[in-house]
Amino acid sequence: VKGDERVKKIILYINSHLLGIGDEALGAILMRSFLKTLLDMETKPSRLILVNSGVRLATEGSEVLETLQALSEKGIEILSCGTCLDFYGLKEKLKVGKISNMYDIAQSLLEADRLIRP
Repeated sequence: VKGDERVKKIILYINSHLLGIGDEALGAILMRSFLKTLLDMETKPSRLILVNSGVRLATEGSEVLETLQALSEKGIEILSCGTCLDFYGLKEKLKVGKISNMYDIAQSLLEADRLIRP
């Protein structure tokens, strides 16, 4: 594949279960809306990396599980930080994607053509 024709690695790095700083209820609404909007976008990330409280999005009880499952079915890899899941006591409650480690997360970030942090 020639230079510009290769598939770009777009990594979406989510470090909170909320989008933006301010009211928590609004942050939850914005995150839900952002993730749903990704389903309709022509350009999609190749990988979602969830760290810190962002791992809550992929666990039991999350309001965005169906959306993350749909993104996963479209070929978007979803990685959740294992240390973060342990910290919040959620490792056994992961429902979508797979558990990752800091090595894989750092490697993904370093190899990304574009990094998006909403």
